[in-house]
Amino acid sequence: MVKVDDIYIYIKELANENLAESWDNVGLLLGDRNKNVEKIMLCLDVTTSVVKEAIENNIDLIVSHHPLIFKSIKDLEYGYFKNDIIRDLIKSDIAVISVHTNLDSAKLGLNYYLAKNLLLENLSVLVPNKSYPDEGLGRIGMLREGMLLDDFINFTKERLNINFVRLVRSNNKKIKKVAILGGSGASFINNLPQDIDIYLTGDVGYHEAIDALECNINILDIGHYAEKISKNLLKEYLENLEISPNYEILLSNSERDPFELI
Repeated sequence: MVKVDDIYIYIKELANENLAESWDNVGLLLGDRNKNVEKIMLCLDVTTSVVKEAIENNIDLIVSHHPLIFKSIKDLEYGYFKNDIIRDLIKSDIAVISVHTNLDSAKLGLNYYLAKNLLLENLSVLVPNKSYPDEGLGRIGMLREGMLLDDFINFTKERLNINFVRLVRSNNKKIKKVAILGGSGASFINNLPQDIDIYLTGDVGYHEAIDALECNINILDIGHYAEKISKNLLKEYLENLEISPNYEILLSNSERDPFELI
């Protein structure tokens, strides 16, 4: 029987925890590492709806991209949603592993997976890790053939299965060289290579958008929810281990983008 710790070890082989940013909180964040695992649920965020879904499906282990516990917890008084989530997980004996910026930076991790889904070739790391130069945040790659900007936007929405994006249109040149960094990558806008045609990331604010216009860089804000593709990445990885897995893997289907276009 596979245990939580076995899954934990497998995941660390994909995403070395030394790759996590200093401010991050990754790893086995809740539960018994010796618990037997028959059913795993993969999710982007450990929310109230995801935990309810996990309980209804008799899940033993949740593997999330965003950490269950991120900010410090000063008490566990019930009535606050985060505390209630932790209470319900403990009562239902559901363990939680979170794999965040270490998965983002991993050689075959989330940013690699995003780039491959966009059919980018000749990949390189956008922000190399100082200790692991072949790994790091973001990827740069080339499209096999250049695309008009509007065509590339439609292509991206289809390939990443997202309903809407936000565009900072600085020029109308054909898109060939693409940089992508899943999650919140707006802070890197002023340090991008000058020869990229577009930068894909999430959570771009007004001031970063103005900077992009000044730098003549096209920005496509694909939103933070685009990282939901991490569920597919982890499912493929956990299903293709050298040992024959004897557990069932479910993707959470209760999650949704918190934003709507009105």
